[in-house]
Amino acid sequence: MSTATRPPASPAPGLSSGWSLALGILLVIAGVVALLFPVMAAFAASLYIGWFALIAGAIAIAVAIRTRAEPEFGWRLLMGVVYVALGVLLVANPIAGAVSLALFVGAMMAVLGVVEIALALRIKPHRGWGWILANGILSLGLAILIAIGWPLGSLVLIGYLVGFQIITCGVARIAVALASSKAASAAAA
Repeated sequence: MSTATRPPASPAPGLSSGWSLALGILLVIAGVVALLFPVMAAFAASLYIGWFALIAGAIAIAVAIRTRAEPEFGWRLLMGVVYVALGVLLVANPIAGAVSLALFVGAMMAVLGVVEIALALRIKPHRGWGWILANGILSLGLAILIAIGWPLGSLVLIGYLVGFQIITCGVARIAVALASSKAASAAAA
């Protein structure tokens, strides 16, 4: 085994920390705009998912046709058709798509909340069970808030989720850019 120390990691080849930093800043700004206009962000997210589903469905259908001699042909074709149908529905009516997405998120939070509460009660004597219980109660509470505010409030919820996601991506990009710039400076010194 070698005990020699490794040189500091150099930035990825072709990675421009300046462009990465600029992209991160733009993403943070876009995320803040999404938080300020959550209904528009929900509308845009629904269109994005719709177009993605259309493209994925077309590709899945093409793959199914090219591999029609294989036993999974029917399932592949069905998957492609379902993706295309979903994409058409979302692109044709993105508001309904965003509302449906919020309903799905609420249902998932309700189910996860119930499961976490049951898990917490099952492991009650162990350390940390209270945190799982609190998370389950919070998840259930948020699901109830989604149900109470549905359908209009659900558009705002999806818009906020999109905004926070974009901000998180921007912050991560900024962190990578600053780390890359720091590594480049250390390598040059």
